[in-house]
Amino acid sequence: MKKAEILRVLFGVTVVLSGILLYGATPSERPAHPEPIRMKGWAWQMPPDKITPVSGRRNHIFFVGDPVQFELEGSGKPATYEVLDYYGVMVDSGSAGEKITLDVTRPGWYKLYIYGKETRPEWGDILGTTTFVIFRKNSNFPDPEAKVEGNPNYYPSMDQVSRAVTGMGPQRHHVADASKAEEEIKRLEESIAYDMKEYVPRDPLRKRGLMIAFPNGTKDTNGVRRIVEHYKDSVKYWEPRNEPNFGASASDFVEKELKPFYETVKSVDPSLKVMGPGTVSIGPQLIGWLWDFFQAGGGKYIDVFSFHIYNGINGDIVLGRKTMDQLSNMLEKSGYGNIEKWQTEQGYFACLYGSYQPRLQGRWTMLEMMIFEQYGIPKENNHLWYDRSHGFWDFPTWWVNDDGGYNPAAPLMRVMSEELYGTKFSDVLDFGPEGNNMLIGSLFEGQDRDVVAIMNTGCGTMQIPFKVNAGTSVRAVSPFGFEINIALRNGMGVLEVGELPAYVRLAKGQKFEPGKINLGVNLARLPDVKVTSSGTGKHPADANIPNDISKLTNGEYENWYWKQTPDAQPWMDDTPEFPAWVQIEFPAPTNISSVVVYACPPWQWQGTLVDHEVQAEYNGKWVTLGRISEPIRTFSVYSPPTRTSVDSFFSDRWIFWHSFKQPVTTSKLRILVHDTTYGGGATKQVVEAGGQTGPHQLMLREIEVY
Repeated sequence: MKKAEILRVLFGVTVVLSGILLYGATPSERPAHPEPIRMKGWAWQMPPDKITPVSGRRNHIFFVGDPVQFELEGSGKPATYEVLDYYGVMVDSGSAGEKITLDVTRPGWYKLYIYGKETRPEWGDILGTTTFVIFRKNSNFPDPEAKVEGNPNYYPSMDQVSRAVTGMGPQRHHVADASKAEEEIKRLEESIAYDMKEYVPRDPLRKRGLMIAFPNGTKDTNGVRRIVEHYKDSVKYWEPRNEPNFGASASDFVEKELKPFYETVKSVDPSLKVMGPGTVSIGPQLIGWLWDFFQAGGGKYIDVFSFHIYNGINGDIVLGRKTMDQLSNMLEKSGYGNIEKWQTEQGYFACLYGSYQPRLQGRWTMLEMMIFEQYGIPKENNHLWYDRSHGFWDFPTWWVNDDGGYNPAAPLMRVMSEELYGTKFSDVLDFGPEGNNMLIGSLFEGQDRDVVAIMNTGCGTMQIPFKVNAGTSVRAVSPFGFEINIALRNGMGVLEVGELPAYVRLAKGQKFEPGKINLGVNLARLPDVKVTSSGTGKHPADANIPNDISKLTNGEYENWYWKQTPDAQPWMDDTPEFPAWVQIEFPAPTNISSVVVYACPPWQWQGTLVDHEVQAEYNGKWVTLGRISEPIRTFSVYSPPTRTSVDSFFSDRWIFWHSFKQPVTTSKLRILVHDTTYGGGATKQVVEAGGQTGPHQLMLREIEVY
């Protein structure tokens, strides 16, 4: 849709604006290279001629204006290099020698590939890879190169300096054994001292607190008391055993563990805060345990409600809101609606058991941050687990690879921390009835400025018009820190919004109003509308899974991760080969101006669309009204730091809005699908590499017609 047409839909006026390319032009695609063997999981065997790119900088952090240079160490003979950005497009390439200087200047996250002339079956022509970032200089954050006293990383998976440098926080300081209190106290000293200096005081308005957890239990109350006494002036938050819903009833946990722990902590200092119950997770499967927890009096022994959010969001705005609404309702009915809330263990994947998918970690992490702020959980109360790859390959949600290079969560949190510095969440932005499924945005207010953060929820890049009541321009910032001015004409501007948050800085007194998407009546849900498909109606993976096609128009947006029962599976078609189709037939010719197709955030079984058309029938012939083909950007390449054999920069898009320049009149519409993902994998390469994948079948959650 053209800019002027979007403005007409959202504001009822026509205004054409320029200068809104927040993300910049798209460079050329990466050329083909010989493919390595795909390993069906982690590829452990390293190339004997491996090259390690060495920058001499912590985590390969560069700042805007710095020369981006690497020395290439190892026995291999480098021939060429390439640099891809977060979106999987090539931004630099050239010949490689013992040292390379990259022509990359914009703040962002990048992956560097070093190639040789020789092709080896196991590794193709790759010699080495790494990731690097370019940050803006900002005195509100510690210098990553500053000398650090001692070793604050008391546990191998933790990286205190990176948490402070990115503002990611908080750290969950694990205390493994309360029966060895003196050893634990000594082990924690440098870590907590560093956080007290470089993390806690860095943002005067967004409160930062430290916590200590006792994941192995708190039976030794004397040991607990000794640790609490030692750290009571620096650590204010204390959490008992990890995930007590495993192996204990709610009432037993309250009486035998939580109550004595609470009394022990409070006996040291009543102002200290006890957290709990720290369950995994908070969906329907666990809600009964949590109700029992409050019925057993558990609320009397916590100052903070803590939980783990596994499978509660998974890149899905609908699932995220449903999960958090259920939690809010339970807390309200239990009498604890205003209790402070923390999320104390959870993270998302960039490395996926043989497939490297950085955009998954980026989008899922930032959507969670946006949702949580709206439900009273600031980023300072959300522990992303875990920091550093340290040999625990079973659950690879780290954001520091084992060569020190960052995955996208770290630079994205740095920019969010920079933009939200000195502000607090103030209000939820309203994008209209349909817009609130496609976009999420919040207003943050500070003493000298306000900030708006907006991201779309998985529907490609959108141009969002907005109104501002005063001034001639606003400053916009991309997810990775690239800045532009947006000129206002008659108080109106347009913001480019992608799958990650974009930020708009407002001077005090400026008020921001986004355009609203109100498409009208969903015609697909009217009586006598008939929905059919090219398949037999049976679920292709399991004939026992309920698979009625009415799921496509019931307004439920099914996601298996909500109830985790067979009936919660989204509808899946069993057409054996593409194209496949879904047809919607109206009882009479109908005027149609928009169609919104909801697939699934690609993960495990659940897949999304790669290439499809929306068609209308005229005089017995199908006429294409719109087509969306999402770039695959997936290729086989071996990466030594991540032990992966495929890189997939697929966008994770799952919402497809087709809006027509002029309304069409027809009695039949169809979604003609030419290709889909393999569940959570963009291509068969991801399946062969051992990623989290599923059937190569059409799977949809909802079709809306307006």
